[in-house]
Amino acid sequence: MTATQTTSRFQRDRLTWIVYVVLAWFAYLQAAPGLVIVHLREEFSLSYSTGGLHVAAFAAGSTVAGVLCARLERALGRRTLFWSAAALMGAGAIGLTAGGVAAVTVGSVLVMGVGGGLLLATGQAALADHHGEQRTVALAEGNVAASIAYVGLIGVLSLTAALHAGWRVALLASLAVPALAWWSNRQVAIDAPPPSCVDQGRLPGRFWIAAAMLFCTTAAEWCITAWGATFVEDVAKVSSDTAVALMAGYFGGVLAGRTLGSRLARRHHPARLLALALAVTAVGFAILWPSTAPAQALAGLLLLGIGLGNLFPMGMSLTVALAPGQAVLASGRAVAMASFAVLLAPLTVGTLADATSLTAALGVLPVVLALAAVGLAVVCRVALRSSGN
Repeated sequence: MTATQTTSRFQRDRLTWIVYVVLAWFAYLQAAPGLVIVHLREEFSLSYSTGGLHVAAFAAGSTVAGVLCARLERALGRRTLFWSAAALMGAGAIGLTAGGVAAVTVGSVLVMGVGGGLLLATGQAALADHHGEQRTVALAEGNVAASIAYVGLIGVLSLTAALHAGWRVALLASLAVPALAWWSNRQVAIDAPPPSCVDQGRLPGRFWIAAAMLFCTTAAEWCITAWGATFVEDVAKVSSDTAVALMAGYFGGVLAGRTLGSRLARRHHPARLLALALAVTAVGFAILWPSTAPAQALAGLLLLGIGLGNLFPMGMSLTVALAPGQAVLASGRAVAMASFAVLLAPLTVGTLADATSLTAALGVLPVVLALAAVGLAVVCRVALRSSGN
């Protein structure tokens, strides 16, 4: 793999900033179920596996959305689908905060997942189509915006805890973001290229290899996103609010890693950056897993954030690039694969934790990292073989 050279200067126009802002709001709500599990478990006396259903429900909805996205875009248009998806995700968030029993909160998160999956797929497709060969930079920067939202979520949750306002206020206040974004940009076009037989056809085999790799990297990320706070609470013997606050180290690492990754993406191929991110992730997990003190857990979370933060944007860029001319179809299928990983990983860890312990259950993380490394090696070999023909 050779370094990627940009042929023109990357420019952020109004459409780019709209997508960045809305994707940041999406990330804010996407991370919320994993962080509020500690509160929901206390309020409703939930088991690990039932708590994990909240993250799994979001992923299930996003999986369905990823499969249906291309068809819905052809029927409704990209602009209508984009803003409708934001409205649906907001409605699910309201249901999560209003629900008084687990069945209602899980169902509300399912609705959030459908809206969020459609929003992510259309937003990424918009960036990929709008920026063409520089899609890697656009997608990386979009994920930097998401990382800022993760850190913001931790800050807002900590603030509402200090004010005794509760986590629900932190979620409801965010609904102003898409409302203001839509109101101030109602006339901005979010257009898709004309549909073609290529865009609606079959995706190449190399795409599915990369999608399987993306499945593994996303599973690794959500093992920590969903259970990191609970793990720290258990092993470091801290309160749930302190455990959530310590997750600032993880999300801060995600922000730092993606910021650096967006810069490096201008000069290096995403496959090379993926390999480096996998190595950093392995080191971070080796520090976090045996930790018994908050300081060691914080150090491990920081490194994990730096590594894991780059796996999704680089993996998504690499995967979508393997299906040129099929951006929305490839993005939708990639989102479905990633969402399926988010569905399985937290639920699997929660079920194993009920049977053994959360520490033992998180042993699945190095397994999926190893599988991701194998998948990346296969993708690189296929690409080299294709370029040699």
